Amino acid sequence: MMRPMLAAAALLGLGALPATAQDLGGVRLRGPEAVLSRVEQASASGCRLSATSVTVGVNRATAAGARASQQLGTDGSGGCRPLVSTQVTAGVNLALGRGSQAEQSIETRAPRGLLATNTVARGVNYAAGTRSAATQRIIAQAGR
Repeated sequence: MMRPMLAAAALLGLGALPATAQDLGGVRLRGPEAVLSRVEQASASGCRLSATSVTVGVNRATAAGARASQQLGTDGSGGCRPLVSTQVTAGVNLALGRGSQAEQSIETRAPRGLLATNTVARGVNYAAGTRSAATQRIIAQAGR
């Protein structure tokens, strides 16, 4: 009897946390007028309030003497500037066979947000095996 009540109380508490975090977090500008001005500017332009771009690439050469090449590109920078822009770019590049070669290139572009721009770029580049080679290039750019 006590266990279900504790679980219910915990779920209610967890449900309230995101609302509290939203009230306390965010971008602090000099005054509420500045934030309101940015929101009105975004609304008048017809753009979305937020834009999110996620680009993930996995490239692998696993057999002896294998060669794998990958090129990815994402361009979401066209025209509109949202209030908040988030971009995640990630790549995994593996050359695991003897004498194998793996090449990976990922290039992304996202719009710059009026209030905030969040950009994360991460890569794992690994070569294991005699005479194996792995090369990786990850570029994440925020547009105008």
